[in-house]
Parts: sequence; C-alpha cells; structure tokens
Amino acid sequence: MRLTVDCVSSNEYPEKFTIGDLLRYMDVEPVPWLIISVNELFFRRDVFDSTLLHDGDRVDLIYVRGGG
Repeated sequence: MRLTVDCVSSNEYPEKFTIGDLLRYMDVEPVPWLIISVNELFFRRDVFDSTLLHDGDRVDLIYVRGGG
C-alpha cells in the first residue's frame, strides 16, 4: 500500500494497516502532544488502533508544543 507520511511517499506499507500500526512501525510514541491527520482529518488517540489507512492516504504527524 502506498502512503505519504510527512510529505514522503512510500509503498512499503502492508494492507489492513491502522494509524496505531503505522506509529508502531515508525517507532513513534503516541505522546499527548502528538496529533495525527489523515487526508486533513484529525483523529483522537483512542481510535488510532481501529482506524484503517487506505492506499494513497496522506498522513501527517503534528507535534504541538507550547512556548512563549
């Protein structure tokens, strides 16, 4: 399956792959300040393991940090 993750396209992903699977595959910790966007739709952390990705999806990992 082909996905674009943070603007990098790759077709190394298996079928029936969830957001949670992608994070584990990339060795990314789902920390509270991480937001996931798939095709410009945002997903809550509690649905990462049940939300399937599809061929051609565009996934963005967004880290929100405060500061001043």
